[in-house]
Amino acid sequence: QVAKGNFATPDEAVRAGVQLLEAQEAELQELRKLIDEGDAAYASGDYTTYTSADTFLTDVKQSGAQRLRQKS
Repeated sequence: QVAKGNFATPDEAVRAGVQLLEAQEAELQELRKLIDEGDAAYASGDYTTYTSADTFLTDVKQSGAQRLRQKS
């Protein structure tokens, strides 16, 4: 990458690589946290069971519309 001109020095290339790894690790930690929250919600019974795709889609639309109203 240095030879191609993407980075001025090898140190700059390594620094960019480390920053990328740190960003990916932070994203992975956030995803793991969200999974843990979902697992806890499921274990405590905090979820909705849908009997049809239509019911699910209606609920998604209503909840999306409610979020939009709250933002404005």
